[in-house]
Amino acid sequence: MSNKQLITNVGIGLAAASAGILARKTLQKSWEKVAKQPAPKDKKSENTDLKEAVTWAVVSGIGAGVARMAVQYGLDKRNPK
Repeated sequence: MSNKQLITNVGIGLAAASAGILARKTLQKSWEKVAKQPAPKDKKSENTDLKEAVTWAVVSGIGAGVARMAVQYGLDKRNPK
């Protein structure tokens, strides 16, 4: 693997990870507006019921995963190997 390919792969990975983090933060803000309470962070919290925790896990997991995949797909399309 050449240095250029390595740098490209690292860059794609960082961009995808950043997109996942940004998506999760955006989802947290959206959750707070819709639910009128902070997104569940601690599964041991007495204020978080199971349904709420599972819903948040599914929503945030899918949102972050789709964002990472979309960025990686887009960058792969721009820079074919």
